[in-house]
Amino acid sequence: MPAADIAYVIFDHEDLDLTGRFFADFGLVPSYETAHEIGLRAASALSDCYIARKAQGRPGLAAIGMRADSMEMLAQVAEFPEASAVEPIERPGGGWRVRLRSPDGLPFELVHGIEPHRAELPCREPLRINHGQAKVRYGEWQRPEFEATPVLRLGHVAILTPDFRRNAEWLQSRFGMAPSDLLFDGQPENLLGGFFHCKGAARWTDHHTLALFPGNEARVHHTSFEVQDMDAQFLGNKWLLKRGWRPFWGVGRHILGSQVFDYWYDPDGNLVEHFTDSDLVQPGCTPGLHQVDDDALAQWGPPMPVSAFIDPWHTPR
Repeated sequence: MPAADIAYVIFDHEDLDLTGRFFADFGLVPSYETAHEIGLRAASALSDCYIARKAQGRPGLAAIGMRADSMEMLAQVAEFPEASAVEPIERPGGGWRVRLRSPDGLPFELVHGIEPHRAELPCREPLRINHGQAKVRYGEWQRPEFEATPVLRLGHVAILTPDFRRNAEWLQSRFGMAPSDLLFDGQPENLLGGFFHCKGAARWTDHHTLALFPGNEARVHHTSFEVQDMDAQFLGNKWLLKRGWRPFWGVGRHILGSQVFDYWYDPDGNLVEHFTDSDLVQPGCTPGLHQVDDDALAQWGPPMPVSAFIDPWHTPR
């Protein structure tokens, strides 16, 4: 009974007001606010995808929530030795969860029954593109509004791990995930990273919902959110720059997953990504094998060495 999708992430932050301003410019919308927590939603009618909490200690990741399609799956996962019992979620939207930690100690939650929002938020339709040999737009002008780019949904989370094989097995055994592409160094048997999709009932699924990258410490590398199209991507990039937020990389197009991307630091230094035009795969597809090198990161975009991408907090650029 595989996990259906990613549901949300929870991060602890030093300054909730500053965090709220950043994510408003990033394209998320508050659904509730207290003195200690902000629930942020995307334009889709799904439940809140980002929970920002007032840090009581060190800021950083508090949970990665994965969505189950039934309470039965929660009961099954609760039997694992590192898992909690099934327990209620005590925040707006309610629902149920099982808490568990990865072999590296990162906090995960498997959730079910959270109430979705009643309606989608307004969002423009995708632009119609006149390609070189395929014209579809006649006598129509392209004038998308310059504003914070609306986020459509939470797409994926990438994690750094010093022990790829152990954590890859854990993702597959706990959440029923499967690899779309695997990364190796030197020889194919020397696996050190990979992109994992959800094997739910859908005929097609995102190229990756969780990714594992090699790192000296276990932590979230980035959290990624989908936007409408490439114009939304570039206009969102321009908006964030104008508002004074700190960019990391982009705009560019990845190779594995194919998505157009740009990455930003939030006020606490966590990486968040806008993406659009990502690959879809059939659940359980045969994974590709890829050598890790500096040319494997992007088809086009600003230069980025693998070492700088893997460690954006310490590697000078």
